[in-house]
Amino acid sequence: MRKALMNIFLTYLQIVALRARAKLQAFAAQEPVRLRAALTSAALALAVVFPAIDAGTAETIGAVGVVALPILVGESARRKVTPVE
Repeated sequence: MRKALMNIFLTYLQIVALRARAKLQAFAAQEPVRLRAALTSAALALAVVFPAIDAGTAETIGAVGVVALPILVGESARRKVTPVE
């Protein structure tokens, strides 16, 4: 009985994780600028909470996010944030 409940709970956690991943991917594709800002803010917040993470490390994490996110999300995201002439 206990093992069956644990399996049900683990299956539920896997489903929740898959749904969260799908929503994050959709959000990254639709709002890449907001996602980059959120990731940078999270890195800076970690620098405040954990002083061992200095501002340079937080800036590096933000810079990697700025560069890597458009590559990971794809060309459609780049078109959304590129200014139109």
